[in-house]
Amino acid sequence: MKKKIMALVLALGCVAGAFSAVTAVEQPVSMEAATKKKAPSLSKVYSAVKKAYGSNYLPSYRLSNDEFEKRYAISGKWYSGAIAELPMINVQVDELVIVKAKNKSAKKKIKSALLNYREDKIEDAKHYVGLEKCLASRVYVRGDYVCFICLGSIDQSIDFGTDDSKKIDAYKAENAKAVKAIRKLYQ
Repeated sequence: MKKKIMALVLALGCVAGAFSAVTAVEQPVSMEAATKKKAPSLSKVYSAVKKAYGSNYLPSYRLSNDEFEKRYAISGKWYSGAIAELPMINVQVDELVIVKAKNKSAKKKIKSALLNYREDKIEDAKHYVGLEKCLASRVYVRGDYVCFICLGSIDQSIDFGTDDSKKIDAYKAENAKAVKAIRKLYQ
């Protein structure tokens, strides 16, 4: 009888040891998840982008929710927060849109709407001013955020003294400032 009890105790000890070994293997995964950096708030994303441009940030008029939904064809059901700013002077094409999507499906819809908006903006610019800046604009997705970026200023010697492709490249570099500022928030 003592041998049976001893064998049972040993068997239970082995099972408990195996169970704790499995738990120990899973523990680092949950610790990694716990150390994952939390997504930045909408206001932090906006502030980081605005700061990246300093005095060259031209948008100064923030759209209301109604104006936002009409302009970009983005339903209020798709996002938990949004900021959209345009310049007060309508001859400037600078624009920043930051939308925090509610879920993956909404993020796809928002991205599609902003890509369509970008195409319309390029088409409009063909008839007015700012075509190169609009061609350099981009829709950027990071985490739950979908952004439309058409920002920055370039050296006048490039703006007035070079061909269109160099102007577009210069404006793309300007838009990259916003992307870099957003990425930095996730590090």
